[in-house]
Amino acid sequence: MSDESITDLLERLSSGRVDAAWREFLALYSPAIMRVIRRHVADDERAAECFAHVCGALSDTDFHRLRGYRPDGPARFTTWLMAVVANLCVDWRRKVQGRVRPFLTVSRLPELDQQVFRSIFVSRMSRAQCLEALAPRFPGLNSARVAEINARLFVLLTPQQRWQLSARGAVLHPGVPGAASDHDDPSCQVATPDPGPDEVAAESQELGQLREALSKLPAEQRLLLRLRYEQGMTLAEVARLTGQPDPFRANRRIQSALDALAALMDGRQPPRDRKT
Repeated sequence: MSDESITDLLERLSSGRVDAAWREFLALYSPAIMRVIRRHVADDERAAECFAHVCGALSDTDFHRLRGYRPDGPARFTTWLMAVVANLCVDWRRKVQGRVRPFLTVSRLPELDQQVFRSIFVSRMSRAQCLEALAPRFPGLNSARVAEINARLFVLLTPQQRWQLSARGAVLHPGVPGAASDHDDPSCQVATPDPGPDEVAAESQELGQLREALSKLPAEQRLLLRLRYEQGMTLAEVARLTGQPDPFRANRRIQSALDALAALMDGRQPPRDRKT
């Protein structure tokens, strides 16, 4: 539908023509809603229950969620709606199965890092899609910054956590205004149906790129990243083990390693290591 048609439909949901507008909405968007639900629920009966939950939430409080869409925002209506539906599916799963346990290491990170994690590792977005989704919320964000955070997250996550994430399908789509649930946890492990072949291939390719980039780093930089992120050592411990004069110098060397890793991920020449 065009922006004008969407605006007209949403206006009718606020008028006396609610029933007709709601029937029109369901006729247009039920197939797309069900496709999102099917990414979360395999069983037919459970999918029907989830569909009822989603429709109830969309129509609740005089269609408050649907009327929250802004045509002048960064996302098209269909993209925005699918993000809303995905989050409602998560809400439904939590009610059925209970709240999931977060990765504590990720939940302690800055907000931007958590959102990049949620985009790339949970929702399986590409780095370009992640940048497009998060740019409205984080002015000045660029591809190099996304690549740097992505690289840092990869070395931060344990092999077991990366395996757990690879065994789960896409769940959330952050960065779309109005899409987030009040109970969303950006670092959560969400149990979803196994990913399809295309998703597995994309994930494998992304992890392969990161491993290849790591292998191209000098041994000293690889050691710094592993001590800091895989072993979870403090900057003081890293400095002591690697012969750095103080934690501040160790931090600068770690940042240089991350910059180099991000550059390699983007196919660029890595910058020179800041040794001073």
